[in-house]
Amino acid sequence: MNIETLSCDICNHKEPYSRNPTHEHSELELGGVPVSIWTPEYHLPKDNEIKISRVNKGISKFSRYIPVHLDKKIVSNEGNTPLVKCSEFPANTYSEVYIKDESHNPTGSFKDRGIAALVSEASYSGMKKIAIPSTGNAAISLGYYGNRAGIGTIVFIPQDTPRSKVNQIEKHSEIISDRNIIESYEHFFRFCKKNKEVYNGFPANNIYYLQGLKTTAYEIFMQLGNRIPDQVIIPVGSGGNFVGLYHGFRDLMNMCITKKMPRFVSVQLQDADPITVGFREKQLDRLMVLDSIPKTKAEAIASDTCFNYFKILKIISETKGHAISVSEAEIENAPIMNFEYSSMSVFPAFEKLAAKKDRYNDLGVVVLICTASNKGD
Repeated sequence: MNIETLSCDICNHKEPYSRNPTHEHSELELGGVPVSIWTPEYHLPKDNEIKISRVNKGISKFSRYIPVHLDKKIVSNEGNTPLVKCSEFPANTYSEVYIKDESHNPTGSFKDRGIAALVSEASYSGMKKIAIPSTGNAAISLGYYGNRAGIGTIVFIPQDTPRSKVNQIEKHSEIISDRNIIESYEHFFRFCKKNKEVYNGFPANNIYYLQGLKTTAYEIFMQLGNRIPDQVIIPVGSGGNFVGLYHGFRDLMNMCITKKMPRFVSVQLQDADPITVGFREKQLDRLMVLDSIPKTKAEAIASDTCFNYFKILKIISETKGHAISVSEAEIENAPIMNFEYSSMSVFPAFEKLAAKKDRYNDLGVVVLICTASNKGD
């Protein structure tokens, strides 16, 4: 299975698939950083259930549904993460609440699913070096998978990246440090334009990365006994995981395995929440950019903008979902503290979502996506 067509989310332009499409929307760039505009189109097999390989490991178990040249030497044991019943909320008050625990991936983060696909595609394309900007977890993942592939990795990180994460990153990657993540993004894109031999792996708009991430949706469906949850609550920074999960559940509908989509709920940090503000204000004609954001430990869900902004607002509207913001104080009071700080935002977000309903049971089956472990924090 291959990607056949690329469709632009902004203007509905379509063109045959290529690795370097020329169509762009430069008016939406910020400092040379483009927003995500492409949705890949591909023909899925006509299955009446998800069929997985009993031989392949990691996301390659789902290679039947992933239009990426997955390299068995590169994929690891990413995926197969547990879906566990959340006992912290009273059983007689709430309906079914589950945690999808992505901290069980090889480097402790959901990024591994996407990076495995991204590195596989770069290797298949003959690239010898890959570069990305990152606040930490994606950089750790890239080093791990780049090392498996024998590809050099370069990561652009802000100077305030925790030392514990820097220690992990520098094991496998060349580090280029900038004052903040915005400068890292801008520096990264200037670098890639000058160095064409380096693969631009910017996760926020890399279609192969998103294809790896969609496997989370397949797993949730299977772990629920071939059921679609009513709500999925997802921490959002750049928004790749949000979009990837949507692609996965959409695949299940396109294959007629299910006729239902879950409601998608985004979670961002209060006052650093362009998705929440943009959704509330119905700003659909231009990118939402906040004037300033607070210093926070929840950097993974705090941003002045989002490079998947248009995709995410479209998904929330289409699925009749919600955009929720939480404060640091609410994160601090989360009932479970086993996850990376930003990941714990899903717990107060769930409580806020429940408070919107007349009866808690109206929420149905809820899956909270916990995206990373607190290892090394």
